[in-house]
Amino acid sequence: MSDIQAIVLDLDGTLLGSDKCISPRNYQTVKRCYESGIHIIVATARPPRAANQFVENFPFVDYFVYYNGALITCKSKQTQRHISIPNEISQQISKFIELHAPQSLISYEVNDSWYACRPVPDSQRAQFGLRSNDPKPQVIDNDFINALSPTKILVQGCSTWRDLIEQFGDHVNVIATDGGVLVQIMHKSASKEEAVQGVLNDVGVKSENVMVFGDDFNDLGLFQMCGFPIAMENGIIELKNCAAHVTDSNDNDGVAVAIERFVSVINW
Repeated sequence: MSDIQAIVLDLDGTLLGSDKCISPRNYQTVKRCYESGIHIIVATARPPRAANQFVENFPFVDYFVYYNGALITCKSKQTQRHISIPNEISQQISKFIELHAPQSLISYEVNDSWYACRPVPDSQRAQFGLRSNDPKPQVIDNDFINALSPTKILVQGCSTWRDLIEQFGDHVNVIATDGGVLVQIMHKSASKEEAVQGVLNDVGVKSENVMVFGDDFNDLGLFQMCGFPIAMENGIIELKNCAAHVTDSNDNDGVAVAIERFVSVINW
């Protein structure tokens, strides 16, 4: 395809392998796209401190979408757009979870800082995407929590997440990822698709000229918006059902495989 002007890349389960590294083939393939004038946009659920450690040696990205769209940064312009959950809504959500799913572990992201009322057990580190040497959330008291307007609320072990949508769906987006193990809650206006659309408006690219890669529920909106959505082989069936193509898995250079096949402006 010669009309691809931007490529949107999810990180976990997509650009990153299971080892949380970018493979040499993926690196070189995206580099060629960048050198040919194609915009490279990263859109992830992760906060900056977690995402940047994976892409610090990946200098092809100017726009980063973090927190599923609640924070957008542009390196070249040194700008950012931040969308937080209002304090009163955050308090209501916390009380609802404590009442209906008291076994859940709730934590709060606030513009790249991470807080919780109790420690994250080592056995649950992987469910938050943490590696063995990654910092855990800062443990603080309820008064501090009640004063927050969080960028994102994370809930681990909440089987009643559908009830959260019913109760608070007018105010927040509720997304269950990682097989429903991790629930991510953002402001209603924060989503990957809204954030990426803002970036596309900034760089002058139409959504039909965008190739997007993803693997989980938080990528569904992007798949519906962009002209050429590509699901990873390891992705959820819902993405595969609305994808233009299903590529190889994240452990088999799926991003590079699809780009090499479909982006014809690159001289492979």
